[in-house]
Amino acid sequence: MSLPGIVETELAGLGGIRPFDVHAHTGTDVDGTSRSSGEHLRDLEALNGRSVVFPLCVTTGYEAENRRVVGECRRHPDMLVPFARLDPKVSSAPDAEAALAGGARGFKLHPRSEAFDLGHHNVGQIVGVAAEARAPVLIHAGTGVGSFGSTIVELAEDHPQCPLILAHAGVCDLSWLCRVVPEHPNLFFDTAWMVPADLLALFALVPPGRILYGSDAPYMKPDLLTVVALRCAQFTGLSPDAIALVMGGQLERLLAADGALDAGPAPGPAATALSPGESRVVSLLGGVGGCMLGGGDPSQLLELADLALVADPAIGGGSDDVLAELIEVCRSPSPDAIPALVLALTLAATPRHMSEVPVG
Repeated sequence: MSLPGIVETELAGLGGIRPFDVHAHTGTDVDGTSRSSGEHLRDLEALNGRSVVFPLCVTTGYEAENRRVVGECRRHPDMLVPFARLDPKVSSAPDAEAALAGGARGFKLHPRSEAFDLGHHNVGQIVGVAAEARAPVLIHAGTGVGSFGSTIVELAEDHPQCPLILAHAGVCDLSWLCRVVPEHPNLFFDTAWMVPADLLALFALVPPGRILYGSDAPYMKPDLLTVVALRCAQFTGLSPDAIALVMGGQLERLLAADGALDAGPAPGPAATALSPGESRVVSLLGGVGGCMLGGGDPSQLLELADLALVADPAIGGGSDDVLAELIEVCRSPSPDAIPALVLALTLAATPRHMSEVPVG
């Protein structure tokens, strides 16, 4: 079975949920990545989904790019919602007000790409405008920013009417932020991240009402990230109602300024640990990821992961054949190699036989 076929099989359990992605880009990035609205719409149609969209990184200013995104969204209002991307080094309150007046429904801030500190005075101005409109602000909180430290909590306290969404599971500060989230009802996290261990931690440590589905398209495909988010949420033990909130229900409320629903406390870790064999496969595949992303040779680790599957046919709740197929894709030089690894890691880390929560 091909990677798309495996993803399609996984999505068959989606049920009646229509995913609503809080984190997607269109345009052309300075790194050469490009994504047209047509390409994004095709991916959404395959999922019967919707999406927030904003521009990829450019060096020529965001005014024209934000207008482009608003125009795309106006042509497809049932599927696309525009956020304006702003660079606080050159944009402040008047720019944020103009963006909202022009049709934006929220803002995207990227401290790494635009090289600004979250304590920059214009960040507070932009968040203040968003708070007045009760519009969300999505902030890059993945790699390359270090720790935001107390700044993110101070922003949340100073602007309680603004939903602050930390992208990429807030991995730069998740280890401590998870402990103070209950005290800050306007702090949220998105799932736009490719490491299942981090997402399992997110779902275990953060109340489900504070988690929003995101894909980071085009850097990851929405269908794959939907599978990853659903598997991690199910394995952690979230109820169908909580999963529906994560997959779009809460985002709808935030965009409508209706206030977030409380879906209860964080559930804590999954009830059952992985078996020794399953833990070995997860560890080996994690090492493969390090090799692939670092430009090394993952072939020996892939061989060991394959041998571990042969030795323990119960791994993954009987999904060892699928894992073997994904490992074979990881060996290829195709663009599917890293997505296949992400899915293999997810399947290995969330075996169905241990936790099966129906969706929908």
